[in-house]
Amino acid sequence: MIRLNEIFWSAQGEGVNSGKPAIFIRLSGCSIHCEFCDQKDAWQGGELLKPSAIIKTVDELIRRYPASMVVITGGEPMEQDIFPLVDLLRKRSLFTAIETSGGLFQDLPLEWWTVAPKPNLDYEVHPSLAERIDEVKLVASFHLDIKAVKEIRRKLPSVPIFLQPQFFDPAKFQHTFKLFEECQQQEVPDIRLGLQLHTVYRIQ
Repeated sequence: MIRLNEIFWSAQGEGVNSGKPAIFIRLSGCSIHCEFCDQKDAWQGGELLKPSAIIKTVDELIRRYPASMVVITGGEPMEQDIFPLVDLLRKRSLFTAIETSGGLFQDLPLEWWTVAPKPNLDYEVHPSLAERIDEVKLVASFHLDIKAVKEIRRKLPSVPIFLQPQFFDPAKFQHTFKLFEECQQQEVPDIRLGLQLHTVYRIQ
């Protein structure tokens, strides 16, 4: 059984795949509790469902939006055993991504790994994930500084790192850009400015 918060279709709003159509499977449950989290309703609760029931809804959405990728997110999806769900998605040949804090590891057959290290975990990433990560997203909260970015880059030398503002707020944009500028001045490679398109478009 998997504890589900919601399933919906939208556009991927962040990272390398920004702007692509996507079906989001948002799972419930997260023990990290970041103060800047924009999905606090997914920390607990949710509906317990069999993976096959979740897949039924995915199938319905794919019929309506056949070009969509699938994104498993949360909450923290790795706090549940999601292999049976991923396996069913794989059998449908759906491009499947996950968004995780990176503190936990499951050996999952996924096409895309997005890791968003958290200050509550001291920005640590499980060592078994290192060879799988496709991109890193960092919320540019006031906890994040150049030292933390450099350490993440040292551990993950070859993936793009996106800096995203904490909220859709001009002051937070300025803070994010200053950190981006500092990274460029100190020659930290492949650091990119990020944005949440769904906040710009005011969509889910």
